[in-house]
Amino acid sequence: MRAASTQMGRFLNYRVAGWGTLLIVLGILPWFGISSNLTRLLFTALVWIIASVAWNLLGGVTGQVSFGFAVFYGLGAYAAAMGINGGLHPLAAFTISGLVAALASIFIGLPTFRLRGPYFAIATIGVSEAVRVVMTNLSFTGGASGYRIAEHGRFRPLEHYYTALGFSAVAVVISAWIHESKFGLSLQAVREDEEAAADIGVNPLKAKLMVHLLAATLTGIAGGVYARYAAYIHPQGVFGFHTSVAILLMPIIGGAGTVAGPVIGGFVYGLVQEELVAAFPQFHLLLYGALLIVIILFEPRGVTGWLGRLRGFIERIWRKSATASVG
Repeated sequence: MRAASTQMGRFLNYRVAGWGTLLIVLGILPWFGISSNLTRLLFTALVWIIASVAWNLLGGVTGQVSFGFAVFYGLGAYAAAMGINGGLHPLAAFTISGLVAALASIFIGLPTFRLRGPYFAIATIGVSEAVRVVMTNLSFTGGASGYRIAEHGRFRPLEHYYTALGFSAVAVVISAWIHESKFGLSLQAVREDEEAAADIGVNPLKAKLMVHLLAATLTGIAGGVYARYAAYIHPQGVFGFHTSVAILLMPIIGGAGTVAGPVIGGFVYGLVQEELVAAFPQFHLLLYGALLIVIILFEPRGVTGWLGRLRGFIERIWRKSATASVG
């Protein structure tokens, strides 16, 4: 028992060291003279990581597949944009972004979480499209023309980069805590069997509403960080169905239900997405769809599953070589 505890402690220490090293590398990377284009791509990837980690808490850990996270991303973007134009400090504007998205999650979650499986997924699509249409026709948000941020001195790429890095680190810490917590176990129980979870004392509706609120808050903040950087947003972009698909696709690419998977998926999507859009403006979603099909068919655990297989293969080779050398 003590040996198992010691082994688990070492594993956790290695994992913390790995995440810490990654954070340090990303923190010092801009000071090594990387191009402004690479800084922009890394910023985009970090924003997507926040949203990817958030969706994974609901879709990966809890098993509630939502196609409506563009609602929270878009509301967060507009809340931050209007707050900054109203004279708020950016951090205060991001806080409002999270609060607005959290409030929306309650109104959306209460009726939709009474549905299950594909019915829940379809309902989230309907809600997302309804919100997009409403925002397109609101005059005080600019309607279909979009909304522009008039922040003085907004072109500070490093400030935007470190803001995204800080919030993405917070999102990963929250995700890691949930995976190791009693709350995380209750979410996994809901994912496996809601009736069985209820029999052991878990309130499925309450658990889903809580994780939905947390995921929406993080996604709203991601939208706010992006809006401040872009300085211009419009409903077809931040509320578009492609945004919801992107947020869903990233953790599936990396490995849904894990801590590292959404981070890997966010990096892959953020670094590749803009190049694909530029090269294949009409077919990039088709390429992502094909990638999603390949992952589901051959490795449902995504990149983390492939890495696990590779590690197992290397370990088997090492054991064979060690056995042969002893013999």
